[in-house]
Amino acid sequence: MILYTIFTKDEMGGIPFFCPVDYPYTSHLIRTACQVRAANLLIMWISPAVALFLVIAALIISFCCCAGKDDNIV
Repeated sequence: MILYTIFTKDEMGGIPFFCPVDYPYTSHLIRTACQVRAANLLIMWISPAVALFLVIAALIISFCCCAGKDDNIV
């Protein structure tokens, strides 16, 4: 993920990352490609963070709910 971001950081040339409206794009298709690229990178970085948060939350809930319960129930 880090390598992909590093290798593709200049693939849109001098166009800013968030694709501003006032930038002089050569065509509407270039602006659309810029927006798709920005969305792709944002989702690529946000998804693992959300997954990590959910795993940590599940572990905390699991430990809190199971703390104090006796495992020797017959």
